[in-house]
Amino acid sequence: MSGPPIPVRVAAAGTGIHAINHLIVPLIPPTSWHVGTVYHLISAPLYAALLVPLLRGRNWARVLVTVLLACQFGGRFVVWLLFPGTAVHLALLAGWTLSVVVLAALWVPRSARAYFRRRPADRARTS
Repeated sequence: MSGPPIPVRVAAAGTGIHAINHLIVPLIPPTSWHVGTVYHLISAPLYAALLVPLLRGRNWARVLVTVLLACQFGGRFVVWLLFPGTAVHLALLAGWTLSVVVLAALWVPRSARAYFRRRPADRARTS
């Protein structure tokens, strides 16, 4: 049992950080119910639910994390314009950086690509 390669573990950790972030952001004052609150409360469990499939090498989970991060990546531009504060911009830059690290870890290293291309029988032996 070798388990997931290090890049996949890094990507899973980053995905977990995104899940936690989606729980924290709605709690930052001023709090209110709006589209962003609903988005964060829906995204947190989605990211969390993808952790195990990612670590088990399910390619559909890698694709879904990629789609979620791409949507979130674009949404940060809207937040950047609507909230011009320095603290918000620093948080957005940190989020963009984390997203790039997760995406790179999922798609660039040969070990990660090979891990997600394994056949179901190979997965059963290492899960």
